[in-house]
Amino acid sequence: METVFITAGLVAVTLGLVANYMVKGIGGMASPLRQIGLFLLNKAPAGLIDLFKDEAGSGVKTWMRFGMAWFFMAALGMFLGIWHRYDPSALNSLSSVGWSYDDGSMLTDYTAIFFSTALNYLLVGAALVAVSRSSRGRLASEASASMVAVLLTVSTVVTLLLPAVFSFITLDNEASVLEAIQNISLLLVAAMLHLALLINVFITIGEREHDDLSPTTWFLVLALVAKILSMLLIFFGDLVEATQTVWVAERMLNGWVPLALIFAAAYHIIPFTAGKPVWSASMQKVNLLFLFVTIPPFFLSSADGGELLQNIGAILMAIGLLPLFAGSVNMVATAASSPDRIVKNPGAFAATAAMMLLPIYAVGGFFTGMDTFVGMDKLGSMAHTVDTGFISTVGGLMMLGAIFSSYPLVAKKQLAKASNAQLAVWFTTIGGVAATVSALIGDFTIHAVANSGVEDVVASTDGFYLVSAAMFYFVTVSTILAALSMIHTGRPNNAAFADLSAQSDIHSYTLVEGSTTIRTLLGRGVGIDTTLTIGEVEEDEGGSSLIRVSAHLHNDEITEYPVPEELVMLAQFLKQTKQSIFEFFTSIDLDDSGEVDGFEFREALSNANVADLPPWEMTRLVDAIDLDGDGRINLPELDIMISKIRNDILESEEE
Repeated sequence: METVFITAGLVAVTLGLVANYMVKGIGGMASPLRQIGLFLLNKAPAGLIDLFKDEAGSGVKTWMRFGMAWFFMAALGMFLGIWHRYDPSALNSLSSVGWSYDDGSMLTDYTAIFFSTALNYLLVGAALVAVSRSSRGRLASEASASMVAVLLTVSTVVTLLLPAVFSFITLDNEASVLEAIQNISLLLVAAMLHLALLINVFITIGEREHDDLSPTTWFLVLALVAKILSMLLIFFGDLVEATQTVWVAERMLNGWVPLALIFAAAYHIIPFTAGKPVWSASMQKVNLLFLFVTIPPFFLSSADGGELLQNIGAILMAIGLLPLFAGSVNMVATAASSPDRIVKNPGAFAATAAMMLLPIYAVGGFFTGMDTFVGMDKLGSMAHTVDTGFISTVGGLMMLGAIFSSYPLVAKKQLAKASNAQLAVWFTTIGGVAATVSALIGDFTIHAVANSGVEDVVASTDGFYLVSAAMFYFVTVSTILAALSMIHTGRPNNAAFADLSAQSDIHSYTLVEGSTTIRTLLGRGVGIDTTLTIGEVEEDEGGSSLIRVSAHLHNDEITEYPVPEELVMLAQFLKQTKQSIFEFFTSIDLDDSGEVDGFEFREALSNANVADLPPWEMTRLVDAIDLDGDGRINLPELDIMISKIRNDILESEEE
């Protein structure tokens, strides 16, 4: 049997077991394993873990801050690489300090590591924000998450510095020793560190406040499992020279993992900002399932196998476009449900732009990658250009989305320098696409001239690569703008974050007798654009106006507390269908207990075509109705809320 089938079977079984245990749990072993996991996370390694804080959000912020640093180095390295392609002598002046630079391969390799590391840090951090928000607002061990982030950077830096260290050492088998040490430091150590993070995530989601798992959680967990497994397969595959195993593992590491992390971030940033559920649950399932059973069209290498394996691989590559299209369309449609919020939020705008560009790069990657996969190499370096364009443009936009949306959430601060953030999104979008197109034209020109059969003709491509480098410079500038925004966002004097669910649609409030504070007004739902009417106007005997100014909160137009939009839609539904509140409540109280929980209320809203909300959004609605705080809704509570909506909102709209 071909080794590739054994490897694929092992991967499928591993992912299947993980998915099964995520849904069904591990029974009575859950509590003991949780205790063991917490002990390992909080106590090991002794002494080192004590250097890191265990405050809520500290671990996630560490991941994202390191990711920002790697992101800047990646963008700068890629700009230098593109410029060197235009002018190979551009960096020769650095030879005086020991810089040895010939064909640019070293900088290309380093830039690939920089981008993959940045993508890993920022998108894992964005997904951890979503996971922690559904589980008591923190990870199981924030200190462990911070330690893993630091150690991953240390191992990566050590790997990058190894060639320089070995240049001063003379060994007979220097190349093999260097490769072995690199494999151990970059693969085996990184796999163990990601395993610690995975345990942290498992314990965190075990303490979630609802039974259902969000799409972000699924993508994050499967991405971490795929990354750990692929690193181990590459390490041991190299030891036993199992080339097919290594090939499969590389497709997992370079294809499944970055795409899964991209979708993990997108499935939180876009629906959260839009305030709407995911547009299509079926597309979400297709996106999740088919991503991990197909071959993504990016970062492919030649398949060293027979005709049968190549045919199977080609089919899996064709099917591999399906989950990318499904996820992209799903996210764009979700964003389209609330375009105003998406456009105003730089992070959500960046994530939506990434989802819109993903199918374009996927199609380009399919055709250029297929040429590489079958070993024809008729398109020259076009596959490499598309791959780098994908990771720098789509990946770059998603990293900006994480910086501008997820980081303010975990820092509990408003996004600072929002105008710079919007500019960074436009720079990355326009610069990334233009740089890719210019480089592709240059690659195609070289390819056409080389295959024209005309001798002594050299393709003139300097102009295309110059334009490509100039346009990519905008991407580099955008990382600087993003870094400044992140720094200012985390400053202590920056304004506290205001959750979208608390944003006000209250247009007018009247302040009457009493006293109040700005904090109280904000807590009652008053927004920065709400018109405040101060006091009453009375006529005295002399005809002059006496303005009595007071500061007690009173709202004579709508309810004092912001009402969830879904409850207003429910009130409108009951009015249109001429149902009484008693009739509606009786129809959803199937066990005649006099109370309904969040699940029953969610099903009722879905069946009435009022709203199809994910389970993790129901806490907000139940809390808005639940007056006695028991976590359930009874008839009097629902009657009070619907009556207030009818009296304060629906009637005022009719007037």
